[in-house]
Amino acid sequence: MPTAAPARSRLSPDDRREQILAHATDVFTTQPYAEVGVADLARRAGVTRGLVHHYFGGKHGLFVAVIRRQVMMPTAALDGVTEGSLDERAAAAMDVVLDAAETHGRAWVAFDGTGGLGDDAEVAAVVAEADDRAARLVLAALGLDDPPPGLVVLVRTFAALVKAACREWLVAGALSRADAHRLLVVTLTALVQDAS
Repeated sequence: MPTAAPARSRLSPDDRREQILAHATDVFTTQPYAEVGVADLARRAGVTRGLVHHYFGGKHGLFVAVIRRQVMMPTAALDGVTEGSLDERAAAAMDVVLDAAETHGRAWVAFDGTGGLGDDAEVAAVVAEADDRAARLVLAALGLDDPPPGLVVLVRTFAALVKAACREWLVAGALSRADAHRLLVVTLTALVQDAS
């Protein structure tokens, strides 16, 4: 049974864009890209197809915006991690990451960052930017505001372990949150210590 479209109302351009993006996020985190049409997205958001094209250039542009929203760590996410030893900071940083994973739940860990688009250059660029940003934010939380490039690369690869651990915790139930936390803290601390 199709989902009823929300009633249309007059919104500012920023609010309308946000409305479309929020509904598209729900759709793209539960359905494969190929199965979603612009008409479906517009209906779910309570707008016309023309507005989807106006704000995002079409389905692909909207999908890329959804990916950006799903994978980009907010700049202030780790602002509270400011004191303590390397182990204490790593533990606090991973608490923040696991809290975010728990909040976004299965949709976040199930989302592979491509939606089945494989080698799409625009999608790949967003995912690469998000990985680099997350690595630098985590390292800054650990007190490394100007880390060596090699360490940034190591922490970018650590992102795959974070997602795998969260999937084992949230989806498979093979790890507890404490187990996932311990694995991530030990690994992150070892990466930083070995690179220093």
